[in-house]
Amino acid sequence: MPPFLVQGTIYPDVVESSAPDRSKAQRIKTHHNVGGLPQNMTFELVEPLRYLFKDEVRLVGQALGLPPEMVWRQPFPGPGLAVRCLGEVTAERLQRLRHADAILTSELATANLLRMSTTENQLAGTAQAFAVLLPVQSVG
Repeated sequence: MPPFLVQGTIYPDVVESSAPDRSKAQRIKTHHNVGGLPQNMTFELVEPLRYLFKDEVRLVGQALGLPPEMVWRQPFPGPGLAVRCLGEVTAERLQRLRHADAILTSELATANLLRMSTTENQLAGTAQAFAVLLPVQSVG
C-alpha cells in the first residue's frame, strides 16, 4: 500500500486554478494545492473535500460532531503567515502581525462576528477576516 498525502483542497481552489479536470475553465489564480504536484509522486493523493464549497465543508464538520471552534475557524492562507506580511519578513514583523491578528480575532469573537449566519435573508458575521502588516509608517 502506497503512503498517502491528504490535502484540504476545496472546490473554489479547483475552479480558480483551472485544474486538469477543469481544463476549459479560465485560470483566476493558482493555488499551491492544485496542479502543483509532480507527476511521478510515490504516494496517493487524497482530497475528500475537493468538490465541496466552504459552507458545505462546515456542514460536514457539524455532521461529524467536530467542535464549533474547529468548524467555524477562520481560513488561513496555505503558504503561511508571510503572505500577510508585505515587505520584509522578519521575526519581529511576524510577531507584530500575530499580535494584531489575535486582537482582530478576539474583537470579532467578542462581537459575535466570527460565524456566518443568515437571518431574514441577511448575512451576519464574517466569512473570512485577517490582519495584514503593510510596510507603511504613518501617524494619525
